[in-house]
Amino acid sequence: MTKALNYLAIGTSALLLLAGCGPGGGPEAELVGVYAVKKNGVLKELVKIERQGGRYIMRDKVRTPEWSEPKMQMEPVTREAWRRITTDTENTEFVGVASEQLGVFKVPPGWKKNDFSTGTGYFLFYSRGPVEAHKL
Repeated sequence: MTKALNYLAIGTSALLLLAGCGPGGGPEAELVGVYAVKKNGVLKELVKIERQGGRYIMRDKVRTPEWSEPKMQMEPVTREAWRRITTDTENTEFVGVASEQLGVFKVPPGWKKNDFSTGTGYFLFYSRGPVEAHKL
């Protein structure tokens, strides 16, 4: 009986460990999806964030009507990187993934920084600055 309980405890522990390491990832996993921007008043799909293994990758529709091959790998954004990218010194609640060229962020709807604000709570950040995004 004791052996059976030990095996049960070991099995339960293993399942809990596997569940914690599963494909869900951290809070940035909620950024997986398709993002559109408004162009001439119409939403246009632009960026797709996917999770492959333990990594986030980005595909886009910048030059083609179909999703590109994976363009870049993205990493979760730390508070330090958030401050460097956005110059926000407040304790803003955010979730983000970024590469050297692009960041995708979720913040509270209505967040403002300088002359940019987001009503949706999502924005893309690239070399020209932030752009309001809509998660589809």
